[in-house]
Amino acid sequence: MAELPLLFEIYRLNIVDEENFMFDFMGVNIRTDDQILQVIRGITNPDLSVITQSGRTTLQWNAREFFLVSSDHGPICSITLGRSTVEQNGKTATADGFEEATTTLSPPPAETFHIFFYMRRHLVVVEYRSELMRNQLWRSSLHNMLDEAAAESGFTSHIRLEPVPEENKILQAFRSFDKLTRLRVKLRIPNPELDRRTERLRQEMVANGIREYTQDMKNPSGLSLSEEGLPFATAAMAQAGYKDGEVTMTGFRNGQRRTVRTGSKAMRGRIEGFRDFVRGMSANARTVEGKNILARITEEVDKLAELPTPPGHEQ
Repeated sequence: MAELPLLFEIYRLNIVDEENFMFDFMGVNIRTDDQILQVIRGITNPDLSVITQSGRTTLQWNAREFFLVSSDHGPICSITLGRSTVEQNGKTATADGFEEATTTLSPPPAETFHIFFYMRRHLVVVEYRSELMRNQLWRSSLHNMLDEAAAESGFTSHIRLEPVPEENKILQAFRSFDKLTRLRVKLRIPNPELDRRTERLRQEMVANGIREYTQDMKNPSGLSLSEEGLPFATAAMAQAGYKDGEVTMTGFRNGQRRTVRTGSKAMRGRIEGFRDFVRGMSANARTVEGKNILARITEEVDKLAELPTPPGHEQ
């Protein structure tokens, strides 16, 4: 029987600094890959978990099986994220009929999926499991664990996974307007990738000490649609995943006023025949076959979320 394909989504790893810490003795900001890896390793602490409620079910989220591997694509680390069903409310049969009851499961059954951190590009590859990812509970729970692990390590920054939109979705929407009158998005400073289209905007953010930049550009006569202009650079940075939430664009297409909200869904990919192997990744990652699998995953990610053209390398 043929192995099932590995389905995955792609996210950008963003660093968000906490506003409420004014003095150095309160902690330090996350800036290096080693610090990021320290926090990711920290969430696999057995004492760290997050409890959430989904309808009539109480869920517990845990991370386990951290590993770090050196590869031709740079360091790659992985964790396994699990969702356990702790309690469930519902009807229970009795001698006289049915009554409401809470069932406690011990030990609670867990469903799991793998998350790979492609550190050279600050991209995150999340194994797609529809039954676990039909809402954003998995991501908010992961963020909560990352926050706790960061605080325990003395960091005042947060690590966030932001969807990398599929197939140039944001740039396609941008280019679809005959006249764009409004563009709204919150940007986060890109690191480590520089794109020729976003170089100037990034340099301005760095020079002015800006880590987050909420842009709300308006012009009833139309914003510039040039690829050399600030609106396009803003859209390109958001397309790369250096943003918080969706991008909103308003303007005119074929004489009709339109508003487009995009960028909230992550790009998806698939690799045939890898799913079963990935399920045993924690045991196999350091083998030759395991490293080949990781190389195949990163190569596929590079195809989908193409490497940016560095400044000075335009054709």
